[in-house]
Amino acid sequence: MNFIIENIMYEIIIASDIDRNGLGIELWNKAKNKMIAEIFRNDSLKKIDFFSIECNLPFEVIEIFIAEFEKEIGREYKD
Repeated sequence: MNFIIENIMYEIIIASDIDRNGLGIELWNKAKNKMIAEIFRNDSLKKIDFFSIECNLPFEVIEIFIAEFEKEIGREYKD
């Protein structure tokens, strides 16, 4: 999913991680070709983590990111 906020193109990518045993989504700044945030559902630990290397993001970007996590990944842990 791609979207533009304040003239910045963002992309959200679904990513699985076998080592961490879970599924998440990544937020990328397309112009910089750089991942700037992740929401990860860790199925082994039964917890959801948020990580960001950008300290200053428009709130609208965060809202879209969380909504996409809920839609595509969800909070149901897998065994």
